Amino acid sequence: MPELPEVEVIRRGLAPRLLGKRFLAVAVGEKRLRQQSSPKDLQTWLPGRRLLRLTRRGKYLLFHLEGGVTLLVHLGMTGRLLLGPAPMPLLPHVHLSFRLEGELELILQDVRRFGQVLVFPPGVPLLPLAQLGREPFSLKVTPAWLLDQARSRTRPLKNFLMDARILTGIGNIYASEIMFAAGLPPTYPVGRLSLPDWNRVLQETRRILRAAIRKGGTTVSDYLNSRGETGLFQLELMVYGRAGEPCRRCRTPIAGLRQGGRSTFFCPVCQRGKE
Repeated sequence: MPELPEVEVIRRGLAPRLLGKRFLAVAVGEKRLRQQSSPKDLQTWLPGRRLLRLTRRGKYLLFHLEGGVTLLVHLGMTGRLLLGPAPMPLLPHVHLSFRLEGELELILQDVRRFGQVLVFPPGVPLLPLAQLGREPFSLKVTPAWLLDQARSRTRPLKNFLMDARILTGIGNIYASEIMFAAGLPPTYPVGRLSLPDWNRVLQETRRILRAAIRKGGTTVSDYLNSRGETGLFQLELMVYGRAGEPCRRCRTPIAGLRQGGRSTFFCPVCQRGKE
């Protein structure tokens, strides 16, 4: 699933090419995404409106159009937003196509169809965003705030980092990388972490997310940027997807376990931490 860095890379790739452009037409495929506005709503609210801003909230992209209309996009597990000269080549699993001024076409390709494309008319609240927590780069996120959020909780650190109601945008890949960088085991109860621990977690969270954005994101299966290019941060992964391979620091084999139905990767030595 595209996480915060991948969605931010897509946003930065699309914004300079789309801002100020007017939506001209919308084509909707036969198979719907997990959550998708009706063809009538998409074709009523988008054509004729210029894109004023393109922002990100967690793993969501928000297209802010004239007249207070917002198009919200979540790429799910396998979604891609690809932009190019119209008409774009015929590709499989394309579920939506947007024609824009400047002879441009933006397509949404999604093999598993877990994505979301929802249009919100003026004044309608963006309900999918209502339960999202704070952005990792927000000045409101401090070690003391994290300590307070974790107080008296027994849940594992991995689950805490991936809880979008607390910190939004961190998924499976970056959670494993953050815990390795912070030297903390994924199963450690968050309520027992100290203020210095949270300071280290926050520093590594921001460092890793920034590095991943600079490298164009992480491609381990489906992710491509808006130009159809892979990311490069997968070349720098320390633990994710490396079970059985030697740790890049201590040469101990990387271990794996299942947490909440998701795979977690860690170094038993470098992340011995407090256990």
